[in-house]
Amino acid sequence: MRITEIDLEIEDIEWYGIDEDGRIAQFTSGGSKVVPEFICESRERLHTVSKFFEDMNPNTEKEVTFHVKASKNRSEKYLQECKIVSQKGLYCFDISDEQDTEEYVLICNPSCTLMISDLPVSMQDILLKCKISNSNFSKNNTILIEGSY
Repeated sequence: MRITEIDLEIEDIEWYGIDEDGRIAQFTSGGSKVVPEFICESRERLHTVSKFFEDMNPNTEKEVTFHVKASKNRSEKYLQECKIVSQKGLYCFDISDEQDTEEYVLICNPSCTLMISDLPVSMQDILLKCKISNSNFSKNNTILIEGSY
């Protein structure tokens, strides 16, 4: 089933993408309509990927780096959730607080990056459809996303 424009307005969508080199990031839409077409195409595919990463155990011994400016004004509970995501090896982005922008800002990044090549082939096949052109999560603190709607 497709994720509709109305769904995007009322849901905080957690979605996943890969950069040009195969690094993986979790993005949180914050109820904005800034979610790419490859995510909106299939709620089932999104659920499969979300469930996979949800079930993955974090390596709590791994450190993460919070980006002070981006993490400012975010709740302690939210930052703890981002830390767990990054302890799984994923970059964690959230929609910018600035109005009328299609940028996601880096909240935290892992010390040990999980690559798409580290995943089972079935998950690689799904995530290869989620590539964000001209992006490098390890170098860019902001990622510009063209929304589906």
